[in-house]
Amino acid sequence: MRGLLGRKKVLGQRQEALLAQERELLSRLREALSGFVDTIPGDQRTLDEAIVHLDELFLLVVAGEFNSGKSSFINALIGETVLREGVTPTTDMINILKHGPEATERLREEFVLEILYPAEMLREINIVDTPGTNAVIRRHEELTRDFIPRSDLVLFVTSADRPFTESERAFLEQIREWGKKVVLVINKVDILQPAEIETVVQFVRDNAMPLLGRQPEVFPLSARLARQSKASSSSSDGAADAGWEKSRFEAIERYITDTLDEDERIRLKLLNPLGVAQSLTTKYKTAVDDRLGLLREDFITIDNIEKQIALYREDLQKEFHLHIAEIENLLHEMELRGMNFFDETVRIGRMFDLMKPDRIRAEFEDDVIGETPAQIEQRVQHVIDWLVDRQFRLWQGVNDYLNKRRVNVDRNQMLGEIGTSFDYNRAALLASVGQTARQVVSTYDREAEADELARSVQSAMTTTAIVEVGAVGLGGILVAALGSTLADFTGILASLVIASAGLYIIPNKRRQAKKDFHQKISDLRDQLTRSVTRQVNSELEASSARIREAIGPYTRFVRAQREQLSGLSEELNAIDSVLGRLRAEISNA
Repeated sequence: MRGLLGRKKVLGQRQEALLAQERELLSRLREALSGFVDTIPGDQRTLDEAIVHLDELFLLVVAGEFNSGKSSFINALIGETVLREGVTPTTDMINILKHGPEATERLREEFVLEILYPAEMLREINIVDTPGTNAVIRRHEELTRDFIPRSDLVLFVTSADRPFTESERAFLEQIREWGKKVVLVINKVDILQPAEIETVVQFVRDNAMPLLGRQPEVFPLSARLARQSKASSSSSDGAADAGWEKSRFEAIERYITDTLDEDERIRLKLLNPLGVAQSLTTKYKTAVDDRLGLLREDFITIDNIEKQIALYREDLQKEFHLHIAEIENLLHEMELRGMNFFDETVRIGRMFDLMKPDRIRAEFEDDVIGETPAQIEQRVQHVIDWLVDRQFRLWQGVNDYLNKRRVNVDRNQMLGEIGTSFDYNRAALLASVGQTARQVVSTYDREAEADELARSVQSAMTTTAIVEVGAVGLGGILVAALGSTLADFTGILASLVIASAGLYIIPNKRRQAKKDFHQKISDLRDQLTRSVTRQVNSELEASSARIREAIGPYTRFVRAQREQLSGLSEELNAIDSVLGRLRAEISNA
């Protein structure tokens, strides 16, 4: 065995090139995962260990249930009693066997014991003895599972008296996730009849193949008989040879020495980290794809809210034109009454009435102005109430939509074992938007909103110089504006009284009065329309801005996450492609 396992081989030029490519790829994957805020620390540590492990000796990990004979198998393989054996669990920690000038032990970390032993086999191979996969102490089983990604080859030991138990099946499923090469060892076959051995071998092979995805190598043996035979190999009688043959141990030794020669060990050594990288790449590609799927739903949410705002603006503009048309129609009707009033009043037949300004003023106020200021004020208040109601409906629509959108998704179903800060931040921001919408809807005071908006409209009309007076209320402003028209008209009457050529001047003054009145109404209509329109548009922008401000943190989170995750998805897909190519090159090297 010394000649087979003790050979030293220097990496060839092609193998050195493949090793360099592998280091670069693993470092690239580590950098990619470091940008993923919820990378599980254990996964990052596993990848780091895989990179470091490239420089270490070939690692042979022996796993299986307690009392399957793992320790006795390792003792038989080395040819000396290095590990404790017994019918009760004897391995309560990870035992790493390495070559050393003398037998010593040192605790490398909690539950990890490093054993140095002067066995020739250990010069080229490190062997790991693990606690049982059905260990009583949960931490022991976790250590075994965590150590599997470091292995270059897994020898899985099962007992002939209880082959392929449920816990062994579950453990093999996890090993497969890391892309490990697994060899099955059926120990304690000395308790079976020869015909029973083949039945057990076939049973194990048939059950393991679906889990491993290939036809497994299965070695039935008796570690106890092999150890006894090696211990008595110095004697010249044939009992030792008979025991050795009955142990069937030579097949596994030849597999390790012949099949796992230096070239094969190097190949497995290079392939091992790629299996780890492939497992992590697949895991995080799935996590990234899941999150991008959620973000697509979030963008639909944001787009739907934007559509609600757009429809709100569109509908508001359409309906607002109808309201403005009604206000303009009131002014138009008043203008028609004014034109008729001038035609009926400013004529020679009413010369004596024209000389009574107070009477004419009263007729003008009654017949022309009438209830117009009150009607316009009522109509503007109607516009204000309508605008306030539409704002409330917009918030209510957003609130209803978000209530339907907030669905509690089980974190494990969504992200597997990936961390939770993404889910937490996303849910918190979505809840914040919904809370804002609910609060606005629940505390919306329509009367207060309408009063505030009415003051804004009145202030806007005053500052646009419809009239420079301290009038209170929209009606007062309109009366003052129309009263200036009446003052102009009474000035016309005064000029008629003074004029010596009244019969000639009256028709011209009537035309001038009608023209001035038309211009005054037009200016009033334009200024009133401009003021109300500007204020409505201002409120329209403000209400849209308030909703966008409420969803702003959520929107920014979604956009930033999509950009980051899209880049990570592209990088992981690129790494996955290189992994496949590199695996093929190493397998064929």
